[in-house]
Parts: sequence; C-alpha cells; structure tokens
Amino acid sequence: MKPLRIGQVAKSVGVTVETVRYYGEQGLLTVSSRSHSRYRQYDATTVDRLRFILRAKDHGFTLKEIKIILEIHDSHT
Repeated sequence: MKPLRIGQVAKSVGVTVETVRYYGEQGLLTVSSRSHSRYRQYDATTVDRLRFILRAKDHGFTLKEIKIILEIHDSHT
C-alpha cells in the first residue's frame, strides 16, 4: 500500500494533523519514513493504531496507560 501523509491519516480518523503529531511526540505513533521532500509518511497500521488510541481514551484510559498497552502489544509482534 502507498504510504500515507499525515493529513490523510488525520482525515481518515477524524482528528487534526496536530493531534497526530502530538501522539507521535508522546511515543504512541511512529513515522514509517520520510519522503524525499521530508514529509512524514505513515503506513496503514498507523490508522488502526490511532483508532485504538482514540477508543481507549473514550473508555477512560490515560495516555500513559495506552502507551504501556501499546508497548506490550509491540513487544509481542
């Protein structure tokens, strides 16, 4: 699948670009790569991960708790 730009990721989940950047800065999302023009590029799993983060927040989890859950998940994949 073609890499997604940050705006495409944000739009597909219904958040702002700033939100995607914030979660990246908090270590919850990773940038797959950067294009030759230095744009952040994300893969399709980023959209799923962002949806998980938003659902977890809706259920009352803190970002710290979500980060721990994601770290456990990442260590098993």
